[in-house]
Amino acid sequence: MGALPAHLERMRAHPEIAGWVLRLEYTSVSLNPQAKPFGRRSLLEQFDPGRGEDRPVLAAFEEELTCPWALYHVRRLLPVSRADPTRRGRAMRSVERVHVGRASAVGRRLRTVSERHGYPVEVDERHGRVRTWMRRRESELPTVEELMVTAPYHVQSKQVPRFEREWRVASWRGVRRRD
Repeated sequence: MGALPAHLERMRAHPEIAGWVLRLEYTSVSLNPQAKPFGRRSLLEQFDPGRGEDRPVLAAFEEELTCPWALYHVRRLLPVSRADPTRRGRAMRSVERVHVGRASAVGRRLRTVSERHGYPVEVDERHGRVRTWMRRRESELPTVEELMVTAPYHVQSKQVPRFEREWRVASWRGVRRRD
């Protein structure tokens, strides 16, 4: 048995812990959809609601999602590597917890504001996440991305010390006039 199947079996043996782990992964991927902590498929996708042995794990995950949720403002700066200008450097991130409430309430708030301002909205109907991209990363470096997303409230606001200065410089490079 490989590492992942053994891990899944341990999770099935301890569904309460598994629910917590799945909430951590779900929150992480909510804030960074590029994150693939367990390869191509998320850990959550490894569990099948049709399999009896997976149901307690998925029920524990659903219970974890009954916690308060937050609306997060996420900005990510993807710079050019100093060592190799053809490669991406270490990403810089800013996460700001904007509002805390019930999942449905913060999701509704984000949908309303996004639609009012003409931003497309992505909704995970099954688990409740709502995401709006204000800026998507481009292929040319440096690039930035900016989004608003709802997720379980456990993530604290955080930002590296020089982020705002670097953000101002990099984000202006990508600004295009709307004609």
